[in-house]
Amino acid sequence: KCRECRLTPHQRRRNEQQSNANIFCRFYAFRRLRYTKSGQLAIAGFSDPLKDASEDDLRLWLPQPEKSVQELDVDMSLFLLTHVGDQFCWMVQTEKEAKAEALAAEAEDGDTVQQQIAWKRVVQGVREMCDVCETTLFNFHWACGKCGYVVCIDCYKTRKAAKSPSNGSGKRDLHGWLFCTSRSGHDPDKLMPTQIIAGKALECMERLVHSYRKQWNIAEFCDCPEGKKSVETTESNGSVNNGSNGICKVCPSINSEQNAGPVAKRQRMETLEDVISCVIERGVDREPSKDSNGEPEEVAVDVELVHFKRRGDAFKTVLSRGMLPPRIMVLSESLKAYPDIPHSWLCTGKLLRLHDPGNPNNYKLFQDSWKRGQPVVVSGVTQHMDQSIWHPDSFLKDFGDIKNDLINCMTGNTVPNQPMRKFWEGFERLTKRLKDEKGQPMLLKLKDWPPGDDFAELLPTRFSDLMKALPLAEYTHRNGRLNLAGRLPECFVRPDLGPKMYNAYGSALLCSKGTTNLHLDVSDAANVMVYVGLPKEANSEEHIKEAFKAVEESGCDFLTRTRVETGGEIPGALWHIYQARDADRIRDFLNKVALERGERLEPHHDPIHDQSWYLDGELRKRLYKEYGVAGYAILQCLGDAVFIPAGAPHQVRNLHSCIKVAEDFVSPETVAHCFQLTQEFRHLSDSHTNHEDKLQIKNIIYHAMKDSIAALAHAKNVTFAELLKIYESFATGSDSNN
Repeated sequence: KCRECRLTPHQRRRNEQQSNANIFCRFYAFRRLRYTKSGQLAIAGFSDPLKDASEDDLRLWLPQPEKSVQELDVDMSLFLLTHVGDQFCWMVQTEKEAKAEALAAEAEDGDTVQQQIAWKRVVQGVREMCDVCETTLFNFHWACGKCGYVVCIDCYKTRKAAKSPSNGSGKRDLHGWLFCTSRSGHDPDKLMPTQIIAGKALECMERLVHSYRKQWNIAEFCDCPEGKKSVETTESNGSVNNGSNGICKVCPSINSEQNAGPVAKRQRMETLEDVISCVIERGVDREPSKDSNGEPEEVAVDVELVHFKRRGDAFKTVLSRGMLPPRIMVLSESLKAYPDIPHSWLCTGKLLRLHDPGNPNNYKLFQDSWKRGQPVVVSGVTQHMDQSIWHPDSFLKDFGDIKNDLINCMTGNTVPNQPMRKFWEGFERLTKRLKDEKGQPMLLKLKDWPPGDDFAELLPTRFSDLMKALPLAEYTHRNGRLNLAGRLPECFVRPDLGPKMYNAYGSALLCSKGTTNLHLDVSDAANVMVYVGLPKEANSEEHIKEAFKAVEESGCDFLTRTRVETGGEIPGALWHIYQARDADRIRDFLNKVALERGERLEPHHDPIHDQSWYLDGELRKRLYKEYGVAGYAILQCLGDAVFIPAGAPHQVRNLHSCIKVAEDFVSPETVAHCFQLTQEFRHLSDSHTNHEDKLQIKNIIYHAMKDSIAALAHAKNVTFAELLKIYESFATGSDSNN
């Protein structure tokens, strides 16, 4: 029996309460059984990825051109290949290296190499996870043939490199690995190399991705032999084509010419974008802009990080190659390039604000900022929503008697099991708020509600209202063509990307207290301000006055301040968002400040992931002065949707009580950061909320590439049967380059 089947009913119930992991037999769709002559079941080894994979098994992992017509067009597919192709290749090389290492080790034992790799099929509704770091298992890993214990590539390498013995006490050895069911330790050399992808579909996909990128003239910057060859060719030609400047055409008025030739197609896509790029670049070569204190906003500061050292930089080269510098824009110049898109520039030219959420041309300008890792604001979203169902009274009526945990933002402590009416009744009335032990009204928030339930099921009317109004639907909708999370096949466990509600009281009177401390997310997010509650008591004028003062002191630029000072808009929350590339500098700074305050730096913790810091004005000034890091000071007003790129550190301070709704997504432009963050989370402590890899970024990358190839193959009238022949050349070893 495997380790799950050996659990007693009591142990199984306890495990289900402690985690969301599915309890199932670890040998299901993995171990083969046979009948003996006496009619008894006996173990007959494990499935073989080549011998046991049927055509139906391969269909999950190979492009299916016949099914791609309604999902992706040529432009979309080329866009995905441009932004995700290098990450896919890096991922494949990691898999191939691990497999080669395992086979070499097995070959030393004198066994037949071809028999050494076991195959575990994908099980409907089950997310395979490493038993050590809880990262989702993408493909190659190691398994115990006796109890089903599994470890990922990274944990296997770490354990192999350790020279200390595996003895320990309790349930785990000294390395944190669980003991086998026989109470013996798991020796890495005795674990069974296993793959999840059927046959040699991974190798076939690698060849197809390189082949199609070459056919469509997409530059490659990966470290594999094919990628290096592409870079050499590009450099010798003296030009770089990065996929129509990273802009994807998704406007309804632009139809793909599905059967256009590859070279002609690329030339047609480049013309307009090259002109736009040339026009916009002229807006960059000017004097550095100034902030509200008259200081230059950005300076080049070469700071050696001494208080933070990153673990595992293997992916850093891939990440850095795709990073474009942030761009400072001038409205007069951008209007020449995008005259049909109502927009403006905040944060002294760094922050794009789109004024018409329904404009189909928004994608062009949005992508130009988004590919540089810059946040974006889209205003006017609530104009297309039924605002009555987002009012506090509506939630009080529908959910007032349901109990839920609240969080006191003043202390970070949980106020457990409270009827939600106590929260909603105090939303705009200070006199009705819950009080702490000192008799002071608490600054409460109701985070990530509804917890554990699908928003669409619990709040169907509000979900429908949000989805019809959410801007840039190709990114933000669950099945949007540029939301890579939607590329996962139905048999996979889809990551929970929301929507989630963020409801919290305002804190205009508390300048050093944030509603949400500095943190970052593994995926992109669109956060919509659907309601702003102004205080209704006699001292409401003081709160409104303090809110204006907070805006003045926040670092917001002149145009942002005029929105509320003379424009009559209702301010809801102050955001400070930083570029993802600055995250390590911020970590170093926060560790430095912690040491100055006599605090101890704990291992396997992270100053950003721990969400224990809110950068007030003084800390933000120090961060800029000592590290050259200046963020985006954003004022989110009623109806604003703030788009936050994956990996971008950010914090929020509600000036008034706010109801916000956030929808997460995975965009092609930020997938490299998603990958990097997944690696970061492995090193957090087991108790950390971000420790578990729930995004499954490797699976997302693989199937995004698979669907892109399918669409391009369909455009060239290539059938699945023809792709299957390419696969068979890998499976039989007839491909000379394999």
